[in-house]
Amino acid sequence: MGERKRGRSVAIKAALAGLVTLGVAGAFVAPTAFGASANGPTPAASSSTGSSAAAAASSAPSGGAATPGAPGSGSMSVAPRVATVAATTWNSAAAAKFWTPARIAAAIPDEAAPAKVGGSGVQAASTTVSHAATTASNTVTSATIAHSYHFGGTPETGIIVYASSNLTTHYCTASVVNSAGRNMILMAAHCNPGSWMAYVPMYQHGALSQPYGIWAVTKVFKDAHYSSGESDASDYDYAFAQVAPNASGQLIQNVTGGYHLAYTSSYYLYITALGYPDISSDPTDEAIRCSPNYRTGKLAGYRQMVLYCTGFYGGTSGGPWVTYFNGTTGNLIGLTGGYEEGGPNSWTSYSPIFDSRIFSLFSYAQTH
Repeated sequence: MGERKRGRSVAIKAALAGLVTLGVAGAFVAPTAFGASANGPTPAASSSTGSSAAAAASSAPSGGAATPGAPGSGSMSVAPRVATVAATTWNSAAAAKFWTPARIAAAIPDEAAPAKVGGSGVQAASTTVSHAATTASNTVTSATIAHSYHFGGTPETGIIVYASSNLTTHYCTASVVNSAGRNMILMAAHCNPGSWMAYVPMYQHGALSQPYGIWAVTKVFKDAHYSSGESDASDYDYAFAQVAPNASGQLIQNVTGGYHLAYTSSYYLYITALGYPDISSDPTDEAIRCSPNYRTGKLAGYRQMVLYCTGFYGGTSGGPWVTYFNGTTGNLIGLTGGYEEGGPNSWTSYSPIFDSRIFSLFSYAQTH
């Protein structure tokens, strides 16, 4: 999303060019293009989601791009896009060796939209939102904008890091979701996978040893409907990724816990949003939390929610939107992403609706 494009620090191409000396240069296979789709029929919604999931799936259209409507319906593409982003030699031990504190700190947010604006999130007592499809009134005042604050983070949320083809390191926010294999994270689809991809739960700035380790990411699944953040394809701006066990053979969910993936029951919810803003916009380089002081709304023309809360700069893309948040976990019903890759400025954020389409993708990811 816009401002989320801004970098944390300069790229470290020279350091990445010396990967051979680390012994991991050959341990990673460049990701396959997302144009190469997996084969197979459209999977049904996960049986673990209960009767509401089955009802939503039964009412879903047969295919094609969904039109704006109420949460709870829609379909996944027959063939999701799958990227295998690692060879068998890329594991969590190699990830911890490669992703030094300096490399992680050098990673820049992975968003392609123009830079967002607004340092503090509110430039005046009344801020008019320029895009015509934002809210019914199109007017946001300081009284209707919530304010995020820093906190130590939660084990279920962290950052994903990887290197692009030009050897620049990137990052986004991601979260562990409860899954049958206990090895899945959820991220924004516009956060494209690259080489040496890893997940760092509860990331801590400058730590010589991250509190929950550094985990190798091996495969990413996107709905094939997603193409960019500039059309209704942005309604599909979510992706699941598989995480390899750590050096002790533990699964990520068993170590950190996870969020319960849940249907978005309404466009109008009181949620807690989390994320990791880029260091150039937020020098604290720490997780932020926006408590449910104000309801979300509907982004007109899209199957997406809108949240007005300050501090959501570059890097927060993929951050979870949670109901019943207890300080650690809760129901994951959205993420920062969607139109304009998550929003036009640091106080306006969007999220795709979680309906039967994301559950179909989730089911597919757990079985492939």
